[in-house]
Amino acid sequence: MKINYKDIIQIITISILLSSLRYFFLEDYPILKKSKLQEVDLNVSELDSLYSFLDNLESPTVLNLELSKMLYDNNLVTFIDARDIESYNSSHILSSINIPYELVDQIATDYDLKYLNELKEDFTIEIDIESSSFYISLIDGQFYISDSIDKIKNKSFSSKNFLIYCDGHGCSLSEDLGFYLYNELGIKGILIYEGGIPEWLESGYPIKND
Repeated sequence: MKINYKDIIQIITISILLSSLRYFFLEDYPILKKSKLQEVDLNVSELDSLYSFLDNLESPTVLNLELSKMLYDNNLVTFIDARDIESYNSSHILSSINIPYELVDQIATDYDLKYLNELKEDFTIEIDIESSSFYISLIDGQFYISDSIDKIKNKSFSSKNFLIYCDGHGCSLSEDLGFYLYNELGIKGILIYEGGIPEWLESGYPIKND
């Protein structure tokens, strides 16, 4: 039997093209997830502009140091450290809570967060891990996360918007955690501070050391 190498090459080429096209229709494909990450470098001078910016968040958004510090100073977001427990305990941005990316799926499973979210009924749960104790709540379709139950009861602005950081540029944990909360729980108020601990520390901003 004579082998037709031309036909074989054509079949392989077509297969590769079809495989590539398939991923353009998969919402969960990592490349498409990353493409949703927005970058913003706003010239914000008024508090009202910050509120408006946060109210209009639709997908995980990257922030620079200046804007992250403005949100911190005005207590408009909850800072979340996506690193492991040991790193958080060693040093973290003051007042931040720890939700390690490596544990988030286990936390969601242990506390039935995906199921509770599907029910669309209000709930408040205290989550206790070695490094942090915090509350996660769903009220009128809005997710709240805070280490203060009073902030959640009062539906404080900071407890419904979340700035996630890790070990700076080159560390993907903050982005990974952000997209998990966005894709799996439908949380829209997600901000990613890529400068992370190194840039924050270098700038002399508040840090808590062990």
